[in-house]
Amino acid sequence: MKADDPRMANVDCAIARIGYQHGQTGIEIAEQWIVSHVEAILAVREGRAINPMAFPGYGDGTAEETARRIVARLLDAGWRPPDSECLDLPASPEEAS
Repeated sequence: MKADDPRMANVDCAIARIGYQHGQTGIEIAEQWIVSHVEAILAVREGRAINPMAFPGYGDGTAEETARRIVARLLDAGWRPPDSECLDLPASPEEAS
């Protein structure tokens, strides 16, 4: 997505906006978010194995919680679920006209 694409209005995450402005694709941005969350959960679990009180502000550190964090980041980056409403929409405003 280019910086002047009208769909950029759907991108709430400043980091994702910067990625798009620097030519990254949505897939590349998603990969970065997923990698960072997987690395974080691994570090939290490793730290808590040594000291159960480690990373007190991180949350439960479950796979489900991590999945929710990833989905939230993707939604903030402009991704939308492929529900029936979204599947009927054009990919860009130009296609609607």
